[in-house]
Amino acid sequence: MTDALDALHADDLERGIASVDELLHVLGLSREVIDLDKISYDTGLTVERVRGLLAGEEAGPEDLSQTFQRRLIFLRETRRKPNGKKYTLDEIGQGAGISKGQVGFLLNGQRMPGLAGVSKLERFFAVQPGFFTATDRQALRRALQPIHEQLTHLALLKGQGITRLAMRSGASGEDSKLDRELRAALTVALAEPEGDREDPELRELTEEIRALPTKSRRRIFPVLRGLLGLARPEEEKPARSSAAEV
Repeated sequence: MTDALDALHADDLERGIASVDELLHVLGLSREVIDLDKISYDTGLTVERVRGLLAGEEAGPEDLSQTFQRRLIFLRETRRKPNGKKYTLDEIGQGAGISKGQVGFLLNGQRMPGLAGVSKLERFFAVQPGFFTATDRQALRRALQPIHEQLTHLALLKGQGITRLAMRSGASGEDSKLDRELRAALTVALAEPEGDREDPELRELTEEIRALPTKSRRRIFPVLRGLLGLARPEEEKPARSSAAEV
């Protein structure tokens, strides 16, 4: 299973980090703007582990069963019911279509589920496919993709000179229709060689957004405000639960 995973998720962490660093440099920003807590929440890695991998820490061989157990415990701690309480073993079992006893064995590291069981648990906790089976490096590489995309958009909105190559690793794993529309507008704005432009990138982006249907434009504005740190109070998302230790 590890070989198949490696084939599906190529470990390209160094290039991903370099690409993000390049955009940070263009924007005059440092890695301090990267939300390590969010990366931890999305990947199941501790903040210390994320920080170490970003710093070039070598990752030794990983035991898939231990990785699965650690991330399952993490999900139970951080993905809670609306009342803030943890899901019981019975609730996890019913939601994932496995027995309560099986859930207990999984949390204790006494068993490792098959691919079908892994997929059911990923769906129950609403995480991306591969959450349990990706290596730490692969998980971080995936988490850097939306960050790269946000930085690319921000660089464009701030009128920084970037080429279409800046979009090369910015696509996130699951796109919404809005994501695709916004990326299409940005791609068009970046398509023309920089030396041939008569207007700044911001003017080109404005024209592309104006060309979109009214409904699409209204949906894009909150995204743009969020990218620029101008989100309105009512648009802020509820706070996430976090695990002290995993």
